[in-house]
Amino acid sequence: MSDEQRQAVLQIEIDRIAIPEERVTSVLDDEILAELEESIKQHGILQPLQVAEVDGKYVLIDGLHRLQIARKLGMRTVPCIVKKMTEDQLLITNLIVNRQRGRSNPAHEALVLRKLLDEYGYDISKAAELLGMSVSTADKYYRIAVNCSEQVLDALGDGEVSVGCAYWLSFIEDKNKQNELLQYIRFYKYTVEQCKSAVLSLLRPEEPTPYIITPTGEPRPRPIPVYPCGREVDPQKVVMIQFDADVWPTVQEALQQLCGEGFFYEHEEQPPAAGPAPQAQLNNQQQQQQQQGQLKELERKRDWFTLEL
Repeated sequence: MSDEQRQAVLQIEIDRIAIPEERVTSVLDDEILAELEESIKQHGILQPLQVAEVDGKYVLIDGLHRLQIARKLGMRTVPCIVKKMTEDQLLITNLIVNRQRGRSNPAHEALVLRKLLDEYGYDISKAAELLGMSVSTADKYYRIAVNCSEQVLDALGDGEVSVGCAYWLSFIEDKNKQNELLQYIRFYKYTVEQCKSAVLSLLRPEEPTPYIITPTGEPRPRPIPVYPCGREVDPQKVVMIQFDADVWPTVQEALQQLCGEGFFYEHEEQPPAAGPAPQAQLNNQQQQQQQQGQLKELERKRDWFTLEL
């Protein structure tokens, strides 16, 4: 016989059982719910619900579907196994139950952690142990609960932003700015690294980050710095560079590998030098051409390329 079976089963009035706001239950399809309803109608509730008694009040721990069907069928009472708990123990128990159902809510977990620390005096290492998380994770969750706006917490609970993104948003003191950046994060589906770059670019704009955030909120990889003649060129500006036409295919291939489609070029070919002189003139100018031949050949092949990096 299990411990649950050895415990006393009490018949408790349905209206006296409160359902926690953050209660998460498994999702059953209509056919299974109909079968459960028919079974309860024919045989009653064979598996008792689990409830916590907190300060003389009953709060549901497990058995929401059975409770809802019992209310639908007009039953006045339901069988329950009662566990006496304090409110903080109930918070922890419901969080663990939700997590075991695979429906954990990181925003709710962050708020529970904050309540344990701020209202019940837990130290963070003890709270982390009871909630089954590392101290470093608990530190992140607590910061999120304390510093993030309600909109960010809602987005975290709905799975629209990750814990990592919410953590970086928590460093922005202005809640309105958090919410503005949240809209970009939702639209462009920022990674944690992109969230980090966006936040750091607001807090420390003078420091380069792996991503540049455009005025429309789109994160783009920061271009590789260009150092012609040892002087860095502003990556937001157009850079004019002159290449020999024979070298350009190699340069173009290298830039495509580095930047993908993040650059374009305009090609303006210089007109070639004049055609060859008559043979007589060539004989008279042979020595001069031999001295300057390589330079003229180079000039004929030299093109201008405009790169936007």
